[in-house]
Formats: sequence, structure tokens, C-alpha cells
Amino acid sequence: MNLKKRLIPLIAVVLLLMVMVIAISCKNKQDDLLDPDTTDVGGTATGGGQIDGGDNVFLPPTPPSTDETEEPKIPVGIDGLGGYNRADTNGTQVGTLAYLGTVGDLSAYTSVSDVVVLSNKLYVADETGKKIYRLSLSGEIEKSYSSSRKINGLATDGEALYSLEGDLDGTVVKLSNQLDKIAELSVGHTPTAMAIVGGKCYVTNRFSGTVSVVKPSDMSLIKTVEIDGREPISAVAVGNCVYVACHLANETWGESAVSADVAILSADSDTQIKTVSLVNGASGVKDICVTPDGKTVYVSHVIGRYTYPVTQMDRGWINTNGFSVIDTVSQTVTCTILLDEVDHGAANPWGITVSSDGKYLCVALSGTNEVMLIDLSKMNEKLQAVAAGTHSAVKKLSDVVNYLPFLNDCRTRVTVGVGARSLWEQNGVLYCGLYYDGAVSAIRLQDQSVSKLSFVTQPETSLYRQGQILWNDATVCYQNWQSCSSCHPDTSTDGLFWDFNITDLVSFNTKSPIMAFRTPPVTFSGGVADAEEEIVLSVYGDLYNGSFTNRQYRALNEYLKGVLPTLSPSLTKDGVLSESALAGKAIFEKSCASCHPAPFYTDLEKHNVGTDIANGAYGSFDTPSLIEAWRTGPYLHDGSLQTIEEVVRYFASDLTELEVKQVADFVRSICGADEDYGVEQVRGKDEDGTEFYNTYRAGATLT
Repeated sequence: MNLKKRLIPLIAVVLLLMVMVIAISCKNKQDDLLDPDTTDVGGTATGGGQIDGGDNVFLPPTPPSTDETEEPKIPVGIDGLGGYNRADTNGTQVGTLAYLGTVGDLSAYTSVSDVVVLSNKLYVADETGKKIYRLSLSGEIEKSYSSSRKINGLATDGEALYSLEGDLDGTVVKLSNQLDKIAELSVGHTPTAMAIVGGKCYVTNRFSGTVSVVKPSDMSLIKTVEIDGREPISAVAVGNCVYVACHLANETWGESAVSADVAILSADSDTQIKTVSLVNGASGVKDICVTPDGKTVYVSHVIGRYTYPVTQMDRGWINTNGFSVIDTVSQTVTCTILLDEVDHGAANPWGITVSSDGKYLCVALSGTNEVMLIDLSKMNEKLQAVAAGTHSAVKKLSDVVNYLPFLNDCRTRVTVGVGARSLWEQNGVLYCGLYYDGAVSAIRLQDQSVSKLSFVTQPETSLYRQGQILWNDATVCYQNWQSCSSCHPDTSTDGLFWDFNITDLVSFNTKSPIMAFRTPPVTFSGGVADAEEEIVLSVYGDLYNGSFTNRQYRALNEYLKGVLPTLSPSLTKDGVLSESALAGKAIFEKSCASCHPAPFYTDLEKHNVGTDIANGAYGSFDTPSLIEAWRTGPYLHDGSLQTIEEVVRYFASDLTELEVKQVADFVRSICGADEDYGVEQVRGKDEDGTEFYNTYRAGATLT
């Protein structure tokens, strides 16, 4: 027999074994800690499913419900937009077209963004209503303060109150405990938190990427510190340092670890002296706190298991939820601990604080409408056992992040209300701001009893508001592991790169859903025709929910249609282009606009532009919109380029460095207040079952 013929069966067997090895390594590739013990993250999948070859989206085996008693899943027209936006079967326009931004007005709602106790009074910030309320500790309104800007957060130095307001017009307003205005200071884009050290206030400016150092006595600016970290969102004073928690991961594809950071500032020099990277996959950071003795810092965040193929939900396969422990002496991460249980997620941790007696670590679980109370003494005993090598299941502190039962017998879950976010503890009572309920829950730590302080009456929930709530709601997810905001915090991106295709091992950069209804197709590969289809696929594939009602689908649709981009920090304070951006706009229109035409800065087409740098998997990709590109890095489908300058150099190699900077300044500025975002492509069924489409092509501008 010919040697070549003899080798063919052997080669086939070897190839089969290689495929099996690759499949096994995919399942365990994030680390080597996924033992057969199903209490580890990952564990064993339950429930079948399949990979949809159209866009590599995991679909559960059960098809969507078609309950004829409900409204059509695809709505008959889009109400709330100034009339129905639709066309009849002959292509004649029916109803009116309206500017979609009017849908997202939430000013009638009270949305509790922060709570502070000062002089035995409870101060409550209302982000969307642009107010601060002073309540008695039993919940009666005594006074209120109104602003023209949204209220992002509150802080106090024990005497005065500080209101952190606005976005591009970020401002710190100093108030008396009677809510009388004392002074104000313009700071960076979206001030969110403040820490006080040595008579100085350190204000985190989330979208400027800076910290403003403020002298509180006369509200003057001492210094602005550039932060090495992405979106500084919270801060805490630790001795003579300020620990600044940054919201999102900040690396490109291919790096050994991708995670959010904590920046440490010296209050002596007002400079950043260290960057502490959190655990691999840490993103969606919300809050930071310190123990009363100043020895330990805790940071709340999501842990994206982005190196796993997205094929199941069980045991935190896609997202887990936890907090990182930082030792303040060594200024290093000791470990990361999961809040989740084996079959019950603790999605979207938000506020985190330690009770004044040091007994409890308290964490708001925004996605599940709960607060978790953790017995620190018991938790620390377990950590000591791990460090000593005597823990029954975990042998290294670095392994704790993969052991779901670690907090068993240490934690208590307390249901508080919808949108549990901010926390403040005083005299044994934990106050939790409920963003969507527009209320505050007070928890007595001694017996975990809860009383709800409902100080306003919310208006009827609109379809848009319901969609916003659903976007952040993990109770609609299988076992409560995640919500839409786990991967798309604030309707944007988590900065991670997800493995959607086991066969090709392709990792996709998380794409922002902003403008998704007006820039089809939706995904990088162009495999999903429009945002309505993507929402259905995501509910079934990412939340594993087969019981969504048609009204819930409509609400999510309405929400994504109404969300407008955040104003870019590259704009001037007046919201207009800088001189450099204006120069870049002229270059952009000559060199880039053929594929990225205004107003959406995409031609809605697929192109092979040689951007398969990291993975080499596809040749053609959907042209992404450049709206809000300033906050959606890293760039390209695989996240292989870190900055907009790198992207400009890649696609326009003939430009000078000055021209590259100018074009990048313009791209970073796209989404000004006067942008005309056009209309959406609307499809649906008439009452008689006839399909209709509007005659406007998606991306057309309003006239």
C-alpha cells in the first residue's frame, strides 16, 4: 500500500484530536482553575443551544412565544415620536416624522443618584429632576434645591454639602445644610464623586478623565490632574492619598490582562503616584470605599469572562459580579471576591461602603434590586485560611475570584427596591438610594429590617422609562447573572473583547448601541439586519429569557431609539468645535467622508479595508458610526487600536502628524448639541397583517 494512503487515516485521527483539544482549551482558556467541581465559575452547562451562523449569536432552543393575545412584537408604528412613523403598503408616508431625541425626556421622574446624611438630615440627589431634597430621617421633605443641571452626586465635609452637577458644563456647587447656595466652581465633564484630604477636595470628572483639586474655603481651582485610567468615577480618601476608581477597562486586544484601574494620588504633590490594575475582566466599576482603620479598600465591579466563548449562562460563564480588595500598605490588589452564588447572580454591583463599626461590608446590587450585607469578620477568616493554605477549596488568594461559594455563611441579601445604587451608613442605619423608584430604603443593620422612604409620587411609567429600567434589570435574566448594562454600561461599551465564535476564535470589541436604530446593520459583521432583531436575539441569547412580553420588547426598542449621545469633552464649554477640530473636519470631509458621511458618519455598508489585524477572520465589516467614538475605544472590530490617532494613521497614512491630530480632534468631537441625527428605518405589520416599511432610508436627515 502506498505510504501516503497509509498516512491519511492517521492524519485524520490527529486532526480530530487537535479539534477536541482546541474545543477543551476554549472552555477553560481564561485560567486553569475551572475544576470539574461545579462550584467554580463556568462549571457545567445546563440547557441546550446552538450557534447561529448568521452572526455567531447563541440562541436557546425554545423559539419566541407567539401569544396572539398580546400586541404584535413589532409595533404598529412607533408612538411617542410625535405621531406614527410608518408607510403604507404602497409606500405612501403615513403620520409624521419627529426628532427622536424628544422621547428620552425623563425630567418628570425622580431618579435618586446619591444620598448623604448631614446633621441628622437625609439629603437626596435627583439626577433627572435636577433637584436635591432635604428629608427628615423618617422621610418627610423639609427643603429642596433646584438646578438647571443634572445632579450626579453629593459629598459633604461635615459642615457644607457639595452638589456635583452637569455634563459638559460640569460644576461643583457648595451648599449650606439649609440648601442655600454658597459658591460654585466650573470643573470637568460630568463630576461624579469627591474625596476630601488635608483641606482639599478631589473631584472626579468622569468624561474629562481628570480630577479637579479644589480649595473649599473659596471654591477655587488648585490644579487639574490627568488620570491614567479610563473614566474616573469614584474616589475615597486613604490617609494622605486619594484612591480614584476608574470605570472601564483600558487595554487593547491581545494584552495578557484587560481591566479597569484604580489611580492613587498623593495629596502632598497632587499627582498620580501609582496605577493599580484590577483583576482580568474587571469593568463597570461603580464605587470605592475604605475600612474605618484605613487598611483595606474595596472596589465594586463586574468581572467579564470575556475569554470564554459566549455559549452558556450557568455559573457566571459570561459575567460575574464582585469586588476587589486592595491592601493600602502595599497598594496592591489582594484578591477579588464574587458576590454571586452558584445558581444565583448578584448582578451589577454599585454602591459599596463599610459600616462605621467595621462589622459589615455593604454592597448595592443594582441589577437585582438588593443590598448585600457581608460579615467582614467571617470573610476575613476565610481569606486568612486561604493565605495560610488551609482553606478546604481555595489554595491561593488569586483563585478566590473563581470560587462562587466563597461568601457562603457570610452574606445576607436584602430586597430594597428598583435601582439600588448609592449607599450611606450612619448610626447603624444603611440608606440606599433607589434610582428608579425615586425613593430611599433604610436598613437597620442590627436586624436587617427595611423601611422605604417614599417622599415623592412618580408619574406613570412611560414606555421609554420602562425600557431604561429593563436595560438595567438583571431579574429578567436567567439566574440574575447580568443585565444589558453588564456589557453596555450607560448604553455604551464595557471595553472588553468577546469570543462569539468557537470555530474561528474571533473576539469582537463590544459595540456601542447608541444610534443602533438609525445605523443598520447592527453588529460588526453585519449579520443582524436591524436593532429590533438584535434586541430579540440578545434577550434570548444573552439573558436566556423566553417569557419577555411584547410590551417589554417595545419598551427596549423605545429606549434605544431615544438615547442620545453624550456631549464630547473635546467640544468647547459652549458645545462647539475647537479650532483644531474645525481644521480636522475639512480634512475629514476630503479623506474620510466617503465611508463616514454625516449625519451618522457611516455609509451603512460593509467594506474590506484590511482591518483583520489581530484575528484574520473576516475580510468585510460594517462601517461603524463615528458618533460618540470618543468614548467607545479601543477601535476596530477586534479592539486592536487604542486611540483615534492610531485609526487615522491606519486609514490615512499620507497625513502629517498635525493633520492626524486635527482629524482625531474632529472625530472625538462628533455628536455636538446641534447635530441632526435623522430618522430610523421602521418596519412592522398593519392591523390586517400586511407588512409595511417607511420610505425613508435609515440615516436620512429630517427636513
